[in-house]
Amino acid sequence: MKLAFSLFKYFPYGGLSRDFMRIVEESRRRDHDITVFAAQWQGARPEGVEVCMVPTYRWRNHAQNASFYHRVRSRLKSEHFDAVIGFNKMPGLDLYYGADYCYVGRAVPRYGPWYRITPRYHHFHTFERAVFGCHSETEILSLSEREKSVYQEFYGTPDDRFHLLPPTLDKQHRLNGSRDAVRERARRDLNVKENERLLLFIGSGFKTKGLDRAIEALAVLPEELRRETRLIVVGQDNESTFGRYAQNLSAADRVQFLGGRSDIPELLAAGDLLVHPAYSENTGTVLLEAIAAGLPVLATDVCGYAAHIEAADAGIVLKSPFEQNTLNEKLLEMLTSPDREKWSRNGIAYGTDTSLYLMPENAVDTIESWVEDKENHCAVDACDHSLKLHLRDDLHKSVGEQDKFEDIMSIGGEVFREAPGRRTLRFNRDGQSYFLKTHTGVGWHEILKNLIYFRLPVIGATNEWHGIHHLERLGIDTLRIAGYGTKGRNPARRLSFIVTDELANTVSLEDFCRSWLKQKLTKDEIRFKRWLIKRVAEIARVIHSSGANHRDFYLCHFLLEINGDKPEVNNAKVFLIDLHRMQIRHRTPIRWSVKDISGLYYSSMDIGLSQRDLYRFMRIYRNKPLRDILGPEASFWRRVRSRAKTLYASEQRRAVHRTVQTARPAPSV
Repeated sequence: MKLAFSLFKYFPYGGLSRDFMRIVEESRRRDHDITVFAAQWQGARPEGVEVCMVPTYRWRNHAQNASFYHRVRSRLKSEHFDAVIGFNKMPGLDLYYGADYCYVGRAVPRYGPWYRITPRYHHFHTFERAVFGCHSETEILSLSEREKSVYQEFYGTPDDRFHLLPPTLDKQHRLNGSRDAVRERARRDLNVKENERLLLFIGSGFKTKGLDRAIEALAVLPEELRRETRLIVVGQDNESTFGRYAQNLSAADRVQFLGGRSDIPELLAAGDLLVHPAYSENTGTVLLEAIAAGLPVLATDVCGYAAHIEAADAGIVLKSPFEQNTLNEKLLEMLTSPDREKWSRNGIAYGTDTSLYLMPENAVDTIESWVEDKENHCAVDACDHSLKLHLRDDLHKSVGEQDKFEDIMSIGGEVFREAPGRRTLRFNRDGQSYFLKTHTGVGWHEILKNLIYFRLPVIGATNEWHGIHHLERLGIDTLRIAGYGTKGRNPARRLSFIVTDELANTVSLEDFCRSWLKQKLTKDEIRFKRWLIKRVAEIARVIHSSGANHRDFYLCHFLLEINGDKPEVNNAKVFLIDLHRMQIRHRTPIRWSVKDISGLYYSSMDIGLSQRDLYRFMRIYRNKPLRDILGPEASFWRRVRSRAKTLYASEQRRAVHRTVQTARPAPSV
């Protein structure tokens, strides 16, 4: 087979470059004819492979990528290849090696709304959509189920285009010889004292992989422990920025930069702990390499391979949203924990699993299968590119075969709510109950009215679609999606729907908590009440610290599921629903946090909460002692109380007005 591989930049210390070289070498071992297109190349070139350098003369990343793509495309048109395999996103690929995280889902939320009109955003979004768009033909060699769900959230990519590969561990990167002997020699070469604890940070791309977080966690260690701890940074990136950051935190003497290194197995043996608090990371091969080398790992759950840390019981995974205080606490805990030996043994045992080392073989198998089946691949028909449709298998089988979008939009059932442009109903299919929300457009008048008041209008089911995915990644129980679709480019007339499973055997917290005011609670009921307050406060804290806000954060939108005869902590779940107005940003503005918490406070004014209950909520929501809340944050809580009382007074006036209207005698005929 004649195969073309494209990689914008090759350098021997990057995880993507190493994966690329292993796949190329495996393809060459099978006697395929290989041509590689690259714009930059560092290090030795593979034997028996034609490396075609494609020069670019732009200085911005997105302009360089565009120039590289256009030059490669002209070469591909003049020469026949059985398959074109890309390691960077760009149009025209037959297969894409999915080592990068979703740009729109992970990177874009870090910036403001104006970022979306920049040439940089337009370029990267266009190239990513060319690979993952639901109307693209590109097959994806996927490395992470977690990142696959993010791509599907934003692009609706069909399941059958993803081919999940095994982890990217390389047998050649396993340690040769006795670990103890290698450890002693490596620590001696690094001038690490016998009583020093050695932290490792490995990976090029210091900003994305969270080096600033690691340095801060080191800087706040207790003084005695900090003097005995060193952080060694391995990777090819700009060291000066983070060197100055360490200097500002008075930790520069405890941080050492080694640059790019090829002796990673020896360094892993020398270390006491790998710290990898990444902002975003599709996989994180170094996590698996550390586990297999017997080095405990402290990482964030955004890393695709973080699940292996938990599966191996070889360290600690920090849950999203990230909190620096939690990293600081866990670093101190792991450095002083007696479980380090256990984590090390567990990791070494986990690394003996042979299925962790088969990525290149599986990748080339998939490429060969695609080429052999190439003639059976149907070209994408001309279609409405504004249509996005996702249906879970059970729902997909239960609706018509002709126009599934129209079939869903026209479903009838028990209507629960109907408003201009929006309808909510319950329906049944094959013994399963679902809830359907349809949106038929709000009109330009409603859009302009919201914009005049500096509010983003809700123009469809998209907010709820993204909101549910966001809560799932945060570990918050919410609705389960069975289907989603949107159609039309005109925002005022766009059609959309979302279908979710019915949450049976649930009761809203508004109804459940109402009895607290009317009866004396038993000890078990008091214990459950405190757990509910704790759980709701945790949900509020996680949502707001993740950059989101609900906008309808009332008790009636929390559903309690109890699996048993009476409510107990170990048999109950709290679901958060009604996310159609949810907003997700890089950081939640204070005014929206105030709005959410005041709405929650307003809806709980008549359920018998004591002042101690309110203090308990405040302490858990802020994750601080009360002494650090009542004084320094008094302004925030005054705004919450004031807004809640205003809402409560307005509701009382409306209730009186409704009573007067009902009591008014009917006019005589």
